[in-house]
Amino acid sequence: MPISRHPLSGPIPSLPGVRVDPAAAQRLRESLAQLAPRGTDLTRDFYDALFARYPGVRVLFPTDMKAQEAKLFDSLRMVVESLDDAPAVRTKLAELGRRHEGYGAKPDHYPIVCSLLLETMAKSLGSAWTAELAAEWAQALQLVSDAMQGGVPTSPAGARTGMRTHYAGPDDATRITPHRTRHGDPPRSA
Repeated sequence: MPISRHPLSGPIPSLPGVRVDPAAAQRLRESLAQLAPRGTDLTRDFYDALFARYPGVRVLFPTDMKAQEAKLFDSLRMVVESLDDAPAVRTKLAELGRRHEGYGAKPDHYPIVCSLLLETMAKSLGSAWTAELAAEWAQALQLVSDAMQGGVPTSPAGARTGMRTHYAGPDDATRITPHRTRHGDPPRSA
């Protein structure tokens, strides 16, 4: 699914074959600006819906969700503000994916999150939410999901390792530690 029907400007260097439409990118930025005054409500509504529909994922999150809610909106902002700097956003999303895997996120969580974010944004924007904007956000969230999952370490066979690789920087060595089961909590003992 293309990000929109408008002319495409060219491939993003770090996402081969993916093209960004400058008009679509601008619409994403404008819609996020419309959502910003309701950002706290948007993220709270998103997490309320997530936990109501999928109560089993609640243990992956901290008890106090205020900081988590802010981080979600900040992540959305980082993505739309970085559309013109794909390598930088790709690196940030890969690290975010590694952290989420360390907290217990699974590949099947990503489509759920994307779907619920779209639903929550649509409710928040009301009549300003169009089919075109929905398709553009769906494409953007899919790119985010793909980039985050590309940053999760896998075994040579492609299976999740259950271990988290921490990168201090591109030239630094890595260290492997057991994944965390809940954001901010230490790993649980077996």
